[in-house]
Amino acid sequence: MNRLCALALALLASTTQATDLASLRRDVYFLASSGLEGRRAGTVGAQVAADFIAQRFAHLGLAPAGDQQTYFQTFSFVADVQPGPGNALSFSGNLTRRAFPEEFAPLTFSASGTVEAEVVFAGYGIAAPELGYDDFQGLELKGKVALILRFSPAGDDPASPFAPYLPLRRKVSDAVAKGAAAVLIATGPASQQSGEPVKVPFDYSFADAGVPVMAISTALAEQLFAGQGFTLRELQERMDGRREPASRPLAVRAHITTDLRPERRPTANVVALLPGNDPNLGQEMVVVGAHYDHLGWGGPGSNSLVPDVRAIHNGADDNASGVAALLQIAQQLAARPPKRSVIFVAFSAEELGLLGSSYFVQHLPVAKERVVAMVNLDMVGRPKKGPALTLGGYGTAKEWPELVETLNRNHHLKIATSAGGFGASDHASFYNAGIPVLFFFTGAHEDYHKPSDDADKLDYPAMAKVVQFAADTVRAIAHLPQRPTYQKVAQEEGPRRSFKVRTGLIPEYGWEGRGVKVSGVRGGSAAEKAGLQAGDVVLQVGNRPVHNIYDYMYALGDHQAGETVPFTVLRGGERLTLSVTFEAGGGGKS
Repeated sequence: MNRLCALALALLASTTQATDLASLRRDVYFLASSGLEGRRAGTVGAQVAADFIAQRFAHLGLAPAGDQQTYFQTFSFVADVQPGPGNALSFSGNLTRRAFPEEFAPLTFSASGTVEAEVVFAGYGIAAPELGYDDFQGLELKGKVALILRFSPAGDDPASPFAPYLPLRRKVSDAVAKGAAAVLIATGPASQQSGEPVKVPFDYSFADAGVPVMAISTALAEQLFAGQGFTLRELQERMDGRREPASRPLAVRAHITTDLRPERRPTANVVALLPGNDPNLGQEMVVVGAHYDHLGWGGPGSNSLVPDVRAIHNGADDNASGVAALLQIAQQLAARPPKRSVIFVAFSAEELGLLGSSYFVQHLPVAKERVVAMVNLDMVGRPKKGPALTLGGYGTAKEWPELVETLNRNHHLKIATSAGGFGASDHASFYNAGIPVLFFFTGAHEDYHKPSDDADKLDYPAMAKVVQFAADTVRAIAHLPQRPTYQKVAQEEGPRRSFKVRTGLIPEYGWEGRGVKVSGVRGGSAAEKAGLQAGDVVLQVGNRPVHNIYDYMYALGDHQAGETVPFTVLRGGERLTLSVTFEAGGGGKS
């Protein structure tokens, strides 16, 4: 047994405490109560949760480490977009008139701007050569306004081979890739859905399409075909019946002005500091974090797995459990401070793309060099009978395997490990910044991101065992003689996605500018081999302009494994072209 193992065992023998099961349960029940209305970032319920956590930190005697000597590190995010007063639509040519307000509306992912150009009917806006169907074939769209119908020749059937082409963002992205300067979206008259302008919920990405996008009524779309010698219904029925495109230019010019106003809301990370008791090691920090936000009332665009149900999503396991664990660890360490200092952070806006942890890493209360490790707790309330615990980030420090195995001799947990430090939780923000991480997670379940994730579903005695192991792990890290040695995991597996290819690029989901900002790249990946770096902004992949994360995802579908494709990136104000050779998606991995 080496010095590290001996130290950890000796430490635990003298400091291990029993987890306060009653306190654990009370914290979860409060945070997951319906009165907090699902703790969506930027809401009153989330602020109540943040105040509660701050009060608990204060009661434990932890020092405030947020803004201006408070517990709150405040930041803002785009919570919605609303139409401004400048939206307008009119036509000239075979149809000469101004559209009435009830006949059109900008979509939430539209760019703001003005376009005047000829209208081209682009059918369903589907380019699916593998299905022998391409609405864009032979169509000149450059600088034109594309009129596109919702759905497909198979309607809105999610089981049809056209299903991947149904999203309106994809239709618009494909039209823009063909040169469209603006897009009009309508429901075809042969469809059974309402003829009113379609509404698309805001999805919190604040990633506009790069061009104006207007939804128009079916009746207005039909009027654009006046004097053409054919009707929109006839063309749609031909596309549906024959599976044959019917795209063509129209003798009409559109005059489009879109005016979208982002609505920003404040939210806050809750941050506290426990000073270490060693005059030297106390200058270094271990960060312990858990996100406190959840999905609010759910609904479209909320990441709820039942988006058609409007109900409070209490998020007991995701992630009231992690916050309760965070508070329990803080309680134990505050009673007997370790050698290194510990920063406790309850993150906001994790569900919106790790916004809180990303902001925290970019605005650390201490120099980054002083942060030696980060421990993240996300969904730790329902351990399964198989591996009771999954530990992510296991390969991000060379000391982790021996440390964890040594500690577990006292806990006897069944542990599954994952080497990589990336993933859909807040530890990824730290790993990407070169900080070793450990991610505590007890697994997904049937109530994940549903209104049924309630406090009475958690297994508190089993959770207490996981929390105690996490507390002992944090204490052991805080007592290591030397700081953990960061390792970048080579050939790290990506998340499961329905992509044919992958690059290993990690997007920064909180980015509000044009393109896709690179948060990091996976070790040994195609992106790393091509020279992509954190901070790069991808503006184009092959022939497809990239205005947002959706364009980037659709670009992956344009290509095959082994194909080398130019990426246009912006790096420090300079445009570069890097050649990326796509890797196989590995059965669905991106």
